[in-house]
Amino acid sequence: MTYLKLQEAPLIFRTALDEGQEERQHDKLDLLPYAQALRDFVKDCATPMTIGIQGDWGIGKTSLMNMLRGSEDAPGSGLLGHEHALLVNFETWPYSQFNRGRELSIACLQALAGKVGATIASSGKADEDAARQRLQEADEKLNRVRRALGTAGEDAGRFEDVSALMIAFRRDFQALVDTWAGEDARRRVVIFIDDLDRIPPLEALQLLEAVKNFLEAPGCVFVLAVDYEVVQHGMAEKLGRAVQKTSGKAFYDKIIQLPFVMPSSSYQLEDYVVGLLAKTGFPLAGEDDEAEGSAAYFVDITLCTVGRNPRNIKRVMNYAGLLERIRQQSGETSDPREAKILYALVCMQIAWPELFQHFVNDPTVDTVTSLENWDYLDKLPEAQPLLARVQDREKFKNDVATFFDTLFSVLDGNDDGQIDSKEMEPVVRVMALARMTAAEHKERPRDFFVRKVRENNAGESALIDTFLENVFMKSIWYLGSECQYRKSGGRYVTIVHGGRQIGSLVSLRNQPFVFRLAMPPEQVASRLKDYWTSKHKVRKEAITLARSMFDRESSLTGFGDTVVDFSKMTNIPAKEAIGMMNALFRIVTAEQPRD
Repeated sequence: MTYLKLQEAPLIFRTALDEGQEERQHDKLDLLPYAQALRDFVKDCATPMTIGIQGDWGIGKTSLMNMLRGSEDAPGSGLLGHEHALLVNFETWPYSQFNRGRELSIACLQALAGKVGATIASSGKADEDAARQRLQEADEKLNRVRRALGTAGEDAGRFEDVSALMIAFRRDFQALVDTWAGEDARRRVVIFIDDLDRIPPLEALQLLEAVKNFLEAPGCVFVLAVDYEVVQHGMAEKLGRAVQKTSGKAFYDKIIQLPFVMPSSSYQLEDYVVGLLAKTGFPLAGEDDEAEGSAAYFVDITLCTVGRNPRNIKRVMNYAGLLERIRQQSGETSDPREAKILYALVCMQIAWPELFQHFVNDPTVDTVTSLENWDYLDKLPEAQPLLARVQDREKFKNDVATFFDTLFSVLDGNDDGQIDSKEMEPVVRVMALARMTAAEHKERPRDFFVRKVRENNAGESALIDTFLENVFMKSIWYLGSECQYRKSGGRYVTIVHGGRQIGSLVSLRNQPFVFRLAMPPEQVASRLKDYWTSKHKVRKEAITLARSMFDRESSLTGFGDTVVDFSKMTNIPAKEAIGMMNALFRIVTAEQPRD
């Protein structure tokens, strides 16, 4: 048997879809059971009947319809290819390119009636002359309607009773269908109408109304690929949001007698995603356990970005495959780890283009950790268009966090739950090789500061080394994502929280580590004392950490009115010193300090 790849379908199947279990191997989304059930329903249902295959754009509606109707070039290739079903396929979007409003409905009715008539006449199982006569009569009614509405001919605008003509057209269409169905209740004309989600919502609504009012005839089964939300938007545009809210569902239910929602939540995405990856030439791990882990990674990245929409997944695959080829043009050998990174970046770019651009502008660890912070996303200007168009803001923010945590699993070589600048280098390398950005790897500002401290200290002060390693780099100031570091020249970094400067870190040759806070010293000291009142284990002298800028320090580079005397923190246990550092952060960021 010949394999047929049907239009728009992410499936390959043989002409006899129900011949056995083998065919399910070609149905990666496992749609065949649903298609078979719909086939049986169409064969046995009372007519007229309208079935709505519901789902977002690209979710697989066309694929399911293709399984039912087969290929127009291969009669009998679909599940409904049998002697009692006359199949008619109709796509709306070409007519929407040149017709607007009521013109679109009339044009589609005329074209659809013509296609039904031609199919009946050429079937060899109906009275061809009677079918052509009925079609001619129906077509003439619509031509008169078009002239009366001012849409065609020199006689445009001439008075006609349009309502009477449309009622007569409906009778003619019924007579046309009867030339096929006749008295045999098993016979039916099955009309597939696709691409309603590609035309403006109001026009889609008007077309559905026209089909319901003038084509719904005994012997007809309509199978519509329709997005419920498109119909609701059209109704809101036509009748107002208030009416849509109260009557929108009832209106939809009146048009659609059998709503079938695409079962995207049951899609077996692992085989689908891995199969598409293999076609793009993406390298996967060779060992069975590694391959299984790789498959889970690709599926997880896919779900939290583009979701379960097959068309969006194919867009990712096409783009990822292209970028992988571009990367290979640089003479790079395929590396499974870098392929995973590339795939994640592609998913991010397609699902969240504004967020991706923000990341491209500053591809650092700090940017990654900031994007995992929900509050940061709420305030990020680039995220506002995304937040405005998603239906569930919390899910979106959680998906972003899931994305980066999944990517972390690839980058975090030592599995310590942290990513440093070195571990971030492969991301920038992949972006550069795939021509996603011209940016080179950038040292994140906080790591720049640590490096400068070590260079300026050069082992001279064990006090500085001890504080840097055991306290500062284990505190929220270094590890937390709540603040951002901004490099300000070659000697200090500014610390920013919520768009506000809260201090700076300075490193000079004669003063390798200076910690300045943007708050009056007496206020810092007072709040520290309140915080440590119950801390009996902390020595009293540890309270006097904050001191004013004075003498030469008052003109020291950097920003902040208070200098933290970290030397006293080396005299208390590291855990308590870290707690004190964290308390300072909460104080300066105007939050209630906590243990």
